[in-house]
Amino acid sequence: MLQAWIFLVLTIIFWGVTPILEKAGLKSVDPFTGLFIRSCAVFGILATIFISSGRLKLVGKVPPKIIILFILSGISAGLLGMWSYYKVLKVNPASKIVPLTAAYPLFAAFLSVIILKENVTLARIIGTVLIIAGSLLVVKL
Repeated sequence: MLQAWIFLVLTIIFWGVTPILEKAGLKSVDPFTGLFIRSCAVFGILATIFISSGRLKLVGKVPPKIIILFILSGISAGLLGMWSYYKVLKVNPASKIVPLTAAYPLFAAFLSVIILKENVTLARIIGTVLIIAGSLLVVKL
């Protein structure tokens, strides 16, 4: 359980620092160039770690349907989502854009009910209302 909390805190720190680095970088380059540089760095580091750990052979065992799902996820979040995020971040304050983009769970919750047939619960409805209220507060501030 402690390990989970440590990784949660690390995630918050890394994801909290990242928009500051990106906003600073976007002052000098266009969003697509920034995304390309970011993606190349991530790919290089990930490929090095993945290959050197001997995991490359595991890719051949992944069913094609699962590979397609991860490819679509990468295109959606890693390419299109990041590119549109960089476009809006370049011209708007990070303090407003980051909290608003963090409202994506609304869309995920909606799709989870429609596509994955997940249950709608009172807790999820309250959470959705709070996300909307928080987004409205950020826009007004």
